[in-house]
Amino acid sequence: MEENSILVLLFHLFLGGGLGLLSASFAAHFGYRSADRLPGESRLPHCVFCLKPLQLHEYFPLFGWLLRPLFKKFPCPCGKKTGLWQQPAVELTGFVLGFLAVAIGGWDSAITPICLGLGLLPAIAMIDLAFGLIPDGLNLLLGLFGLTALIMGNGDVFMSMIGSAGLLGLGLLLAIGYSKFRGREMLGLGDVKFFAAAGLWMPPIIVPWFLIAAGLTGAVMGLLWKHISGAKEFPFAPALCVSLAGCLYYQLYLYATP
Repeated sequence: MEENSILVLLFHLFLGGGLGLLSASFAAHFGYRSADRLPGESRLPHCVFCLKPLQLHEYFPLFGWLLRPLFKKFPCPCGKKTGLWQQPAVELTGFVLGFLAVAIGGWDSAITPICLGLGLLPAIAMIDLAFGLIPDGLNLLLGLFGLTALIMGNGDVFMSMIGSAGLLGLGLLLAIGYSKFRGREMLGLGDVKFFAAAGLWMPPIIVPWFLIAAGLTGAVMGLLWKHISGAKEFPFAPALCVSLAGCLYYQLYLYATP
């Protein structure tokens, strides 16, 4: 009986990781394409070097890389460019995030949209680092997964809507008002939309902690980014993603604690 319980636990842990992996993989494939494509071009992912569309098997997490020649060099589909570690890194991070969600909160049906939502975060962070923007589709999915998790977990949808509206207002204030006052962009509109989506994942009482964590994480990451790359501006999405993931894990821990 105990052995069966361990097998069930392992199954649920890897199922949560698998959900995060799938979400991260498809979010990165289509998110990168959304950020890179020009008007009129196909929305389907393709090689940015030879413009070759991805084959069906290349959409699948990890296998899209493992089935390529010399896959250890992380080549693009045409093999003309190597060292493209971002996609497998996003996918593995998504797996770890989903795995941890089940490890902390246990398994039930409401954990499914949480694992899927967590899987979006590494893709959002990596795309913002690469292009300086967050695709609208990923922000929309993040909000929808958050709303689904609320409904399936019998959460207070009304209060989370208030928190989302408050974060949206704050984001607009920073993006438009404060940026104009400082004379430089303090927050992009993609970050503002992320604020609104993030508000659906937490009750208003946790929102201040989300903002504090994002600010502190952003400051540390910004210093490291400036030291490594020499760039003055640091994309804010990675800090927002780390902060949101921390708030979600904290909530999972509270709900799982007797």
